[in-house]
Amino acid sequence: MQYNARHAPRPTPYAPPMTSDGLLVLALLLTAVILFASERWRVDFIALGVMIALMVSGIITPAEGVAGFVNPATITIAAMLVLSAGLQHTGALNELAERIVQTAGHSETRLLITLMLTVALISAFVLNTAVVAVFIPLVLKIGDDLHISPSRLLMPLSFASMLGGTLTLIGTSTNLLVAGIAQKAGVYTFRMLDFTPLGIIVLLAGLAYILLIGRRLIPARQGEGNLLDKYGVREYLSEVVVLPESPLVGKRLVESDLGARFDITVLDILREGRTIHLPGSSRHFRPGDVILVRAPLQQLLAVQESEGLAISPLRKLAPELLEKRESVALAEVVVAPHSSLVGHSFKEVNFRQRFGAVAVGIQRRGQPVFGKLGHESLMAGDMLLLLGRPEAMVALRQSPDFLLLLDVPLPARRRQASWAVGVMAAVVLATFFDLLPVMVSALAGAFALVLFGVIDLDEAYAALDKRVLVMLGGILSLEAAMEHSGLAQWLANHVVDLLGPSHPWLLVAAFYFMAMMLTEAMSNQATAVVLAPLAISTAQALGASPVPFLMAVTFAASASFMTPVGYQTNTMVYGVGGYRFLDFTRVGAPLNLLLWILSSLFIPIIWPL
Repeated sequence: MQYNARHAPRPTPYAPPMTSDGLLVLALLLTAVILFASERWRVDFIALGVMIALMVSGIITPAEGVAGFVNPATITIAAMLVLSAGLQHTGALNELAERIVQTAGHSETRLLITLMLTVALISAFVLNTAVVAVFIPLVLKIGDDLHISPSRLLMPLSFASMLGGTLTLIGTSTNLLVAGIAQKAGVYTFRMLDFTPLGIIVLLAGLAYILLIGRRLIPARQGEGNLLDKYGVREYLSEVVVLPESPLVGKRLVESDLGARFDITVLDILREGRTIHLPGSSRHFRPGDVILVRAPLQQLLAVQESEGLAISPLRKLAPELLEKRESVALAEVVVAPHSSLVGHSFKEVNFRQRFGAVAVGIQRRGQPVFGKLGHESLMAGDMLLLLGRPEAMVALRQSPDFLLLLDVPLPARRRQASWAVGVMAAVVLATFFDLLPVMVSALAGAFALVLFGVIDLDEAYAALDKRVLVMLGGILSLEAAMEHSGLAQWLANHVVDLLGPSHPWLLVAAFYFMAMMLTEAMSNQATAVVLAPLAISTAQALGASPVPFLMAVTFAASASFMTPVGYQTNTMVYGVGGYRFLDFTRVGAPLNLLLWILSSLFIPIIWPL
């Protein structure tokens, strides 16, 4: 559907006064932005609070309040999560990534070009978090083989995934949200490749910037050569001997309650010349058992006295028991941005029983976390050093809660991988040729994956990012509230009065700038929901096409390059690359400025006002 300026409302001659409902919505909006930026509470909880407040105040009806949960954009995003999981779980993305990146050879420049273009093109059709999750272990391996610091490659990887998401309608949730808001308002219907012309420009500009300038600003962070030193684990490893008079004799591991009482993790039991790795909860203690534990010194001294244990000097073999084993493996994982573990401790989630692995170290923002490990609340982006059996590591790789950094091969699923690629291609083609609406084609594709046995229902439900979906369902209530209360129109009129109606291209630049700054403080989806209604109202106040304003919001909301927490993919590479917070600001700020200038120039040309 093309926008017809002849049917556009004429410019409003004056700004109507702010209503009491508008003031309340504005207060809730500002409160939500502050809470999003503070990261004190989860974004889904904040969004639900906003929705409930709007319904309780009577500004929106209960039906309007929960409409976001059945919004076509929310449903499409949920289906795309399942489609991306199908590609990821079957190894389809891994095989494609390995073949393409291997063509880069030994040149860092050629590797960066190949990596960024590959990731960008895949991210145009697959959710970028899934793409980055697949490429991180591969990039780490290639960097190690070529003696290139991971930090030199991981930030460009994240940036390329964001730039690639702007190429198509389904490339990022922001595009789908803005398209849904525009269609609901009846101003425009976005098609698959509407975003492509500007998407290609910003992608090429971003690639040129990284190659010519950005790579010189990215530090070469060198990680610790030994995992135990990297996580500060070595000083927490000790061996204790169970004395004959110890009250632990005859007790099962679960009955000893060593973890809850003393924050002690039992890793091994050496008994009669053989080692029992990761003993189960039903394992009994015997006199003379030598136990390898991970524990703070103070806790170890306390348990020595109360539990009848003797601390023995740590043998040189102990680190090898962690690092060189056949029956168990040592692996690094990253806590996913929307993991169900965020905000909870290992004890609260019963980590050992739930995942079949034990955590022996945490690294947060490049620094080891010391102290009571079992009671430490986890944060998105935390790197965990886990000890577990190989089959547990494969399960961890397929869990949406983690990103596994070690290259643990997935079980061969070539037939399912072919089906996953075929179904995804069918969804893209059906949307491109307007055979089906994007929501219908995405839902049909997700259903087909389960029907053809590519993934089962449990895997499909696990792929649904509940936090994102609940956040979208809740925050979309703001769209209706801004319209009903008159806040969108009031703000639009004041924006026009401030910048003047004679130069609408300045307003396009202003909307890009507002979205660019807001997306660093809160999620890109929330930024789109807040600014898209305002963009439409501003265009209507000018009697102009809303498409340029919506494009400015869409592209800027996906341009979160200045902080490691503004976008999920940045959070994923933050700890892995050993970055500092300001590393992203130093590299990302010039890129944001460049894309702001280019977008402000090209948007009015590609989509005339």
